[in-house]
This record gives sequence, C-alpha cells and structure tokens, in this order.
Amino acid sequence: MSSGQQPPRRVTNVGSLLLTPQENESLFSFLGKKCVTMSSAVVQLYAADRNCMWSKKCSGVACLVKDNPQRSYFLRIFDIKDGKLLWEQELYNNFVYNSPRGYFHTFAGDTCQVALNFANEEEAKKFRKAVTDLLGRRQRKSAVRAVQKVPACIILLRHNYILNSWTHALTNLYGIINVYRKDIPRGERVLHC
Repeated sequence: MSSGQQPPRRVTNVGSLLLTPQENESLFSFLGKKCVTMSSAVVQLYAADRNCMWSKKCSGVACLVKDNPQRSYFLRIFDIKDGKLLWEQELYNNFVYNSPRGYFHTFAGDTCQVALNFANEEEAKKFRKAVTDLLGRRQRKSAVRAVQKVPACIILLRHNYILNSWTHALTNLYGIINVYRKDIPRGERVLHC
C-alpha cells in the first residue's frame, strides 16, 4: 500500500438500541456469511391490501443489510427468538423511501405498499438516515457510470465542436481587432473570417 492511500474501510454491524448486546450478537449471526447490517431497529411490518388498508404482517428486528455474496442491499426483518428471516425486500433501482411520520416509514415493495412502524423514534431516525444515505450514494454512482458509458467518439466530437467554435470565435475577434488597430496601415487591415 502506498503512502497517502487509506486502507479499505471495513463496515461493522450496527445493532439495535433496544436489544441487549447478546441479542444484537445473535442478530448478527443470523445475517449470513459476508453480510453486514448497516442499521437495525425493532419494528412492526405492515402491508397495504387492495383496499389501501394497512394490515400487520409481522414484528421483529429490521436490518439494512449489505449482502456481499448477492452484491446487493436488502431490508430484512428477523425474528431473534427463533433465529429466522421473516421478510425481505431488495433495494431495487429507483427505490423511494418515505417517512410520513418519524416512526412510520413507507415504500413500494415487490407486490404491495409496505410500511415499517418503529418501536423507537431515535432508531427510526438512524434507520432512515442509513437508507437515504445509501440510496444517495447509489444514485451518484449510477450517474457517474452513465457518464462513463458515453462512447469516446461522442466525447471527441463534442471536444472538436467546442474547439472549432472557439477557433472560429477567436479568428473573428482577431479580424475585428485587426480592422481597428491604428498601427497597421489602412490598406493592410484585413478582416479574417
């Protein structure tokens, strides 16, 4: 590693404020190999049916999981008593995370509108920040990738167009300056276009 270059930042598991250290360690063991929770919170999961009525689906610990083997991010809810996954939602492209209330967050799931009802508003705030920060980073990365995918010939064409425009403008400007210069005899003043 060269000097000035920082080592890769290792992401550590973030537990729930409402769980004991032992319960958080149990939660981390349920995540799976090479998976890390970036935020955790005790929640109730609600889903909206066709009549737009919220119905409770389960309760557990929600985790914002970076799943390295799948190379993706998920919202997952675990039952820490039985040690099983109750529900998951992959954070798809253009995922929108709303928080109409500090403790009540909503988003479009794969099959219906979904809501997380948090047991603690401080956890809700931290969870929302973790999700929105992640979505912001992903959005910036995809914008950079989109720019990087522009073919080189288009970039060269734009570059040449800009250069030609500047050259033409400077030539016109130089010609105008030549016409009005007093130190050049009148017959030699030429307008270049």
